[in-house]
Amino acid sequence: MIRDNDIISPYQIAMITIMTIVGVGIFSLPSQLAKTAGTDAWFIIIIGGIINMIALYIILVLANRFPGRTFPEFTGEIIGKIPAILLNLIYAIYFTIFIAYEARLLNEVVKIFLLFRTPSEVIIISLILVCTYAVRGGVECIGRVMELFFPILFIPLFFILLPGMAEFKMTNMLPVFQDIPSKILLSIPIMSLSFAGYEVLLFYIGFMDKPNKAYLSATIAMAFITLSYVVITVLCFSVYGENLIKGLQWPLLGYVRSINLPGLFIERLDGVMLGIWVFTVFTTMVSFYFALTYSLSKIFGASEQKQFVLPMVPLIYYISLIPENVAQINKYSVYIFQYLGRALIFIVPPMLLIIAKLRKKGGMKA
Repeated sequence: MIRDNDIISPYQIAMITIMTIVGVGIFSLPSQLAKTAGTDAWFIIIIGGIINMIALYIILVLANRFPGRTFPEFTGEIIGKIPAILLNLIYAIYFTIFIAYEARLLNEVVKIFLLFRTPSEVIIISLILVCTYAVRGGVECIGRVMELFFPILFIPLFFILLPGMAEFKMTNMLPVFQDIPSKILLSIPIMSLSFAGYEVLLFYIGFMDKPNKAYLSATIAMAFITLSYVVITVLCFSVYGENLIKGLQWPLLGYVRSINLPGLFIERLDGVMLGIWVFTVFTTMVSFYFALTYSLSKIFGASEQKQFVLPMVPLIYYISLIPENVAQINKYSVYIFQYLGRALIFIVPPMLLIIAKLRKKGGMKA
């Protein structure tokens, strides 16, 4: 059961959803979709958003059947104690790898564009240690952190992207709506990382005083994310075109770097944007970090999740250094996010919901 001071609001749930999902994946999303969807990338993102909204709804229905309880607490009632422990351990392993992946990929981007000579070890361990401070503060602290960083990220992002709209070329967006079914099949798995993150709501909705209000706030958050991805992808395509964008590893940063306005007092907008975008990786890591430590606290019967925050630092740090380069990071991410991640989002929650309904577990119906 939750404590009286561990309450998060519907607005905070929306912020947690947005700030968890939006991470380093947005840097490479336009380039990835250019290879599988071409100029229909923006439309494929909309389809992907709709699919993820359906999966999100199932997660919300499952969580609302057990008000005041979180995923580690109600899974035991649904499938039994031992299977629940094993399932939560799988989620904990997934969260650990996700945190390490975010830290390592951010390190690669920062070393290319900002801190050229700073050792990777210093960047990664610094980021992880900063995250531990927020996670030890508990779920209410995390909710407030998400509220704080949302305007810090998206308001400057809007003003950074705005000047580049002057270079918009409609011809670079053509042709459209060609061979859509095959593009959907090829592109949806690639977007797994860019939309991943809302599965942590299984660990947060139990802290809501009125969990039924999560339906509206989380759905609005997912719609906002989908729209943001569409806008960013359209801008990148309109400036670079399909063929050029395929060869770019970080097209969004390249788009911002290409902005050149007379009299602009900031010489490198990409540096400013990257500095701001560190906050999104931070919030993604914090959100997953809390879910990880909370899950471990329930598995091992600890009184508080913060007991596991610092002990997990060395493991996350070690995993983040396993890939030798960006190519290996992308290779490993296929197995982690396109297979394990999709199973934990699209298969496990529906199965648990079906079992809960068949066994008549849970006190609230959607």
